[in-house]
Amino acid sequence: MEEILEGIKIFFITRNAKITDYVKDYFKEKFIKIIPKIPEGIRDSTSVYFILKKEGESKSIELILTIKKSHLSPIYTEEEGDDLRAVIDKIVYEIERQMDKLRTEFENIIRDAMKSKREIHTFVEEREEKSEPQDVQIDTAKIKIEKPMSIDDAIIILEDLEKKRSGRKIPIYIFNDFDGKVKVLYKQSEKKYVVFEIS
Repeated sequence: MEEILEGIKIFFITRNAKITDYVKDYFKEKFIKIIPKIPEGIRDSTSVYFILKKEGESKSIELILTIKKSHLSPIYTEEEGDDLRAVIDKIVYEIERQMDKLRTEFENIIRDAMKSKREIHTFVEEREEKSEPQDVQIDTAKIKIEKPMSIDDAIIILEDLEKKRSGRKIPIYIFNDFDGKVKVLYKQSEKKYVVFEIS
């Protein structure tokens, strides 16, 4: 079962046990007090797993806090006890204690995220500058249509011309086919040609 608390995803999981709304509400009431220790910039990447387990007569709660897209290992704690309120108090305290130790790491995550945003923004600005409209350039080329030939012969000639040309290559060749029609051979890729028939 998933819930959202101040932007943080909380998953309530049970193993051989049932969790009541009272237990969930009590945990959220306690946990919300330490959420300010998690910077807002990483709260939407933070997930909390509240796992209630029962083995025989023993009950325990595991609490795992993870932050996606970070080098941090999950923050983990587990406590046993029959009084679930007391257990929740202990695990929330322990998670808070570990979060205090990770304050510098949290700040580094935010700093790296801001740096990435600046780099992306700069990249977008550079792309926008390079994509300014340019004047259209039209080149004129004279074409001499040779004697009738087959498509295979036209392909051989086109490939031979590409080898001889330096600089920008034009992947087309215009020729007369044996059926008396003018055709345009276009090299679409290394292994694919398209023939346009001029009517």
